[in-house]
Amino acid sequence: MELTLQAVGAELGGRWVLDGIDATPPAGAVTGLLGPNGAGKTTLLRIIAGIMAPQSGTVLVSGLDEAAAGQPTPPVPLTALPRRQRARRITLLEQESACAASFLAREVVALGRVPHRTWWGSDSDEGAVERALDAVGASHLAGRPWASLSGGERQRIHIARALAQEPKLLLLDEPTNHLDISAQLSVLAFVKALGITTVAALHDLNLAAQFCDHVLVLSQGRLTAAGSPAQVFTPQLISQVYGIDAAVLTHPETGRPVIAVGGPAPLPAPLLELQP
Repeated sequence: MELTLQAVGAELGGRWVLDGIDATPPAGAVTGLLGPNGAGKTTLLRIIAGIMAPQSGTVLVSGLDEAAAGQPTPPVPLTALPRRQRARRITLLEQESACAASFLAREVVALGRVPHRTWWGSDSDEGAVERALDAVGASHLAGRPWASLSGGERQRIHIARALAQEPKLLLLDEPTNHLDISAQLSVLAFVKALGITTVAALHDLNLAAQFCDHVLVLSQGRLTAAGSPAQVFTPQLISQVYGIDAAVLTHPETGRPVIAVGGPAPLPAPLLELQP
């Protein structure tokens, strides 16, 4: 599936939280959406998902229609697609997702099949749920009540629910929240192996450098940089966006960037003059 953002802007509470975002995440690859808190990452994901409408610009998509598989299709505005079609093929896993405490884990994952169901049901639901549970290593949790799951276990089940929807565009807002380091690596490795167009908001630069094919860096609602992790992650960019000193090394085995964080970046000269 192909995704193009054209001059996307959004205003919340009288403030422009996104301003003129132009980007084309590579089809079939994992794109990391990075930036400090308040940079606009969650808002941009919600616009791509069709949950929010931008105040300016447009989101173009192509390749969502199953009937057109294998054939080039012209991009169309996301807002022109029927809501049910969007719901079947675009999945957003948000940071906080609530579920009824009485649900079993399997029932939570099965919620991902709702957009595909007709009044007579679907024979593919059970298989999709089982595959999703197995994919995230959570088959053993299927019969557990939701209320009994830990934060990390709940995150795995939420990811399984997103996968059960069988999306062509997967949107993830901090998917590694509540996961230990082993689970973080496992989940992101699995997402990368899916081979579907994925945009994931991440805070950990090293995880992004290890698993993302492409990164978009937001700062104060604007796109500051876009490209491969090797192109984008420079000490200058990290200092500019995050206000910290960092050395960018090269992993001896993968050749990917490794960010070694130091302390806060030195204050600019005008601010130093104001210090007591």
